[in-house]
Amino acid sequence: MESTRIIPFCVPLTPGESSGVGVVGTITLRGQSAIVWFGWGAVERREEEDCDYKIKSDNSTVAVGTGRPPMGSLCLSMPPSTRKGPSRMPTPTSQLVGGSSDEDMMLGQQMSARLAKRIGWPIFVSCSFSDFGQNGVSPALAAGFDDDTMPAAMAEKEVTKILTLEKDKLVVST
Repeated sequence: MESTRIIPFCVPLTPGESSGVGVVGTITLRGQSAIVWFGWGAVERREEEDCDYKIKSDNSTVAVGTGRPPMGSLCLSMPPSTRKGPSRMPTPTSQLVGGSSDEDMMLGQQMSARLAKRIGWPIFVSCSFSDFGQNGVSPALAAGFDDDTMPAAMAEKEVTKILTLEKDKLVVST
């Protein structure tokens, strides 16, 4: 019987900083597939032994994400089939649930396609960057980024690292 695991993650907007606003989310693993859900949230300090996946700071505290971003658009990408070598065909991606933000849908589609190609699993992605909270200012703009693509890339890098570790664990255990 396949088990389901939920792995929280966060990415502070300022490198080396382990508190403030950042990208928070979860990765839900079920067998050889993953659901990635992310958006804006609070990043807090916690003691290192309380966390499975962590962003280490210079002392014994780590950054963890809190808050629950609203569910955004949802898309699914399937890994490309490999017949006699890697495929040059685009990664098949479907928009399952639309959202109010075209940018969120595009970020989710692009991220799920790249993750499915790298990891080789079906990947669902729900992105919710368009909800800026009460003041209406994007946390990315407030942190000095031009738009939301750099924080999304930082989140994708963290998700790729976690999924690669989990895939390696799965291969070793079988």
